[in-house]
Amino acid sequence: MRNYQKEGKGQNKDPNKYFTKVQLNFPKFKQAFESLRELYKSIDKNKDNSIDFKEFHAAVTKMGADVKEEDITAIFKGVDLNRDKVLSFKEFLVCMAIGYIVDTIPLSEKNKMFREAFEAAFELFLSYDDNGDGVIQQKKMMDFLHKIGKEQASERIKELDPDGDGYITFIEYLFAFENWVGVEEFEEKKESAAQILVLSNDDSKEPPVSPKTGIKPQSVRFSTDSTQSP
Repeated sequence: MRNYQKEGKGQNKDPNKYFTKVQLNFPKFKQAFESLRELYKSIDKNKDNSIDFKEFHAAVTKMGADVKEEDITAIFKGVDLNRDKVLSFKEFLVCMAIGYIVDTIPLSEKNKMFREAFEAAFELFLSYDDNGDGVIQQKKMMDFLHKIGKEQASERIKELDPDGDGYITFIEYLFAFENWVGVEEFEEKKESAAQILVLSNDDSKEPPVSPKTGIKPQSVRFSTDSTQSP
């Protein structure tokens, strides 16, 4: 296992200050996590938006993992939180992260962005888990979060400790971290930065109602200021 504690990562860091630093990189980390979307889709042979154990085992073997089947099974079951025997995209990301940290799933150089994002997430976890036992007490985390406000802290705790047992495991933390950076379960549809409705010269014709919003668009004003909305 990669011993980050011996390397001093995450230790002697103020958790709240370090969280602020990590938070500034959330857009970059989201991009890093999304970089594994194509790998996920390539493993999903039957294109049902999930990966079963057979697909995952074949993919890990193809990636060059020298690991026993029972170890792959343990990782797979450990992140399959809803016990549906398949991995969603978010579960797959956590699986890859766990596999990386215990040296069972190799990541190539083209996965460098993901490694960097995951290591930042792991160092943040270690800044809270000062005794290195892989678990953070909910009460202790609340002490760190109280500065952001009681209501926000409560919402954050619900994400971190979904089963409400009073302890935050590393796997629970990783799922919460994915939510914080904005990772979606399904691939976001790519839309243009500005959807422009071109009206005919006949002003008497009313623009159609948008099927998505149910709102009738008004005339569009163009501006060179990219910060302004139409």
